[in-house]
Amino acid sequence: MPSQPLIVLKFGGSVLLDEDRTRIAVHEIYRWRRAGWAVVAVVSALAGRTDALLARCARVGTPVSPEIEAGVLSTGELEAAALLGLQLDRAGIPARVLGPGSARLVAGGAPLDAALESVDASVIADALAAEGVVVFPGFVAMDRRGRTVTLGRGGSDLTALFLARELDADRCRLVKDVDGLYVSDPAGAERPPARFRCASYADALGTDGSIVQHKAVRYAASLGVAFELGRFNGVDPTRIADAPSAFDADRDRPTPLTVALLGLGVVGRGTLELLHQLPRHFRVVGAAVRDPAKHAGCGLAPGLITTDAVALAASGADVVVEAMGGLEPARAAAAAALASGSDVVTANKALLARHGPALRDGADAHGRRLLASASVGGALPAIERVASAPVRSVRGVLNGTCNHVLDAVGRGAGFSDAVEQARRLGLAEADPSRDLDGRDSLDKLRVLAQTGRCGRDDARVLACEPVSPAGVGPRPGGVRIRQVARLDAGGLSVRLEGVGPGDAFHDLPGAWPAIEIDRADGTRELFRARGAGRWPTAESVVADLLELSRARSDAASRPLREAAHA
Repeated sequence: MPSQPLIVLKFGGSVLLDEDRTRIAVHEIYRWRRAGWAVVAVVSALAGRTDALLARCARVGTPVSPEIEAGVLSTGELEAAALLGLQLDRAGIPARVLGPGSARLVAGGAPLDAALESVDASVIADALAAEGVVVFPGFVAMDRRGRTVTLGRGGSDLTALFLARELDADRCRLVKDVDGLYVSDPAGAERPPARFRCASYADALGTDGSIVQHKAVRYAASLGVAFELGRFNGVDPTRIADAPSAFDADRDRPTPLTVALLGLGVVGRGTLELLHQLPRHFRVVGAAVRDPAKHAGCGLAPGLITTDAVALAASGADVVVEAMGGLEPARAAAAAALASGSDVVTANKALLARHGPALRDGADAHGRRLLASASVGGALPAIERVASAPVRSVRGVLNGTCNHVLDAVGRGAGFSDAVEQARRLGLAEADPSRDLDGRDSLDKLRVLAQTGRCGRDDARVLACEPVSPAGVGPRPGGVRIRQVARLDAGGLSVRLEGVGPGDAFHDLPGAWPAIEIDRADGTRELFRARGAGRWPTAESVVADLLELSRARSDAASRPLREAAHA
């Protein structure tokens, strides 16, 4: 099993409403990756897909054999798993999509209502060790003769619980369109039915089966598998286990946050699109841009678009997202937002490298938060992992653009051709000098040094070596050149280094940065992700916003939970 804690997340069709909504699962998976967890994501078919496949079987006009029907129905889950893998890849989050055949997930019994028997857990464990995330189709397995079978309606719940037990997962959560287990489905109910804070297996089986599959609950009860059931980005799911039941005084509702966007460029526009999919969590109340005419089709009413970033930042939104770049007016806007009582999320590493300590002091003085995950490595959870425990040293490839260029040159491309290709792919600016001369990586090191876990917020710069066409081509013995950034007791450095096979950075592809963290307790963590482009950076910005949403929801519901526990 992976050295990181493991959670199995199950996403049903009530969450995966269509292809675009698979991004909801991406946000939840990334939430747990940022916190240092390995994730197995089990998916149901997209909403309505199973019914459509059943109708297709019915249109044949003659009875369909159960084995063939199971094969047809399985395509819904296989499609959902592949689409989720596609969205994870777009967001820059490493993942591997597996299936019942590759993991040898075997079930016996009736082809349309089979019972799971075994799985090759080592296949999933190896994929988790390599990627950190595995996507797996629920509901589907194979019998001993290699034929496709299914696990009964709602069978993805059973897949998740079975894998959680076989993988010895630390947690298993069924992510639904409700915030917990109710005595009956609350959708459309005149008065909300009672919600379980925790439920015994027997009481879970006493519900109507619309929220959790009874077959899955019976499996969990037979082996003592505890699991959780709750909403996307939830803070207080229902725990189902061999324990007495208790009811909640209130529901686990998201606390909607108002958001002001400063900048609608590559990152800002991507962030806006993702926020439009989360109306229960966020409401965009304004955007500041240089030329409003260029953003007429962004989905915001004209009255919400302004050219005065500082005034918008000070207007009292719950959160201000700074995606303008540069030092001014970004610094003034961030400072104004904090002074006005807004939290701030930024992707601006240059701003933080220069003014980070002063802005953090301002956040502390006004009881607000300054979050900046996207400022270091896009979807790479560098800040979160460095900040999670005391650090001895950090070693990283932190600039995805530079790594793309070096990787291409190492495979035989000309230097100028590699730089031009990076521009065409949207990975490099017209002037990529900050990426290639080490200044961008140095800024990111400064941001990491400010986390408080490194003790190096005043670290001195030891070296900053630029990339040049000479000396970065192919090397003998499989050695590859990387721009390696280091933060340790001596200070900060960015140098070109040759890394051989077996080094964590040797096989790092294209625009994928990585970070290796040596902790004070002797443990080591390695993470990689895509670091450049709209979607990885926007995913990281939204992850910060979702963290703030959870914090508000948790603060709102904590008194009720504490009263219930008293």
